[in-house]
Amino acid sequence: PSHPTMVDERSSNASESSSPASFRRRWGGLIWSVSTDLGLDTVTAATASLYFQRFFLAELEGDFDVHRVAVSCVWLASKVREAGCRLRDIVNAFEIFMGRAADGEKGMTMEAYWVLRDELVLHEQVLLRAMSFDAELTPAYAFLTEFAWLLGATPAERGVMSLAWTLLNDAFCSEVCVMSRPDRVALGCLVLGVEMSRRVPEMQEQAERMAGRIDRLLREPQLEDFLGLGQASGADEIEDICRDLLAVYQDAEAARRGDKLSAEGAAAAGTIP
Repeated sequence: PSHPTMVDERSSNASESSSPASFRRRWGGLIWSVSTDLGLDTVTAATASLYFQRFFLAELEGDFDVHRVAVSCVWLASKVREAGCRLRDIVNAFEIFMGRAADGEKGMTMEAYWVLRDELVLHEQVLLRAMSFDAELTPAYAFLTEFAWLLGATPAERGVMSLAWTLLNDAFCSEVCVMSRPDRVALGCLVLGVEMSRRVPEMQEQAERMAGRIDRLLREPQLEDFLGLGQASGADEIEDICRDLLAVYQDAEAARRGDKLSAEGAAAAGTIP
């Protein structure tokens, strides 16, 4: 799909500084859009978003040029993944998605690009230092795939697994991807995907099958603790992850409603045509 998340990076453009969550959501979504447009795979896009979220847990938003940090995150992730993506293409994609490209142009001029390139090299170094040079690709999707195999997921449960995959994508548009281990985030997305699917008539049957398999696994001696779903082995953490993921969508919806009310108020006051 052209936009592999349910979080719209445009939802908080008007008020991106209103909260850290809006800031993370907007730029995380933008990184996903740029990565998808460049043909980068899911792991590369998620890793770039992870770098961004990690950086702004260690550094203050106002201390660095956010645009340059975001470009550096995609550039570094593509190099770690050995994706072979040119920096010029990444820069131009950001220019287009941010509406900075002039009409009739596909990106910035060569002179402006070389000046920016030197700045991006410096930002990449700052990014690496902020992450203590730990630039490992996220293994979250490998964990989600392993959990699906463990549960015996088949093409008949494609809907549930697609939802879990999308939830995992959106986890990288927030600090959720940083605050818990990747295996825990992946398992939280799977559990939440099953629960959400049970509330959708078209997906109830496949969701119930998946829920039944989870229940059977948890009845096996010690397997509940192995998966980290026991009361003494991490069930509370999974519940917190699910709550935090739902909060991402609640915040996004609140921002959309706020933008809509602001636009309606301005129209009523005659401030916009």
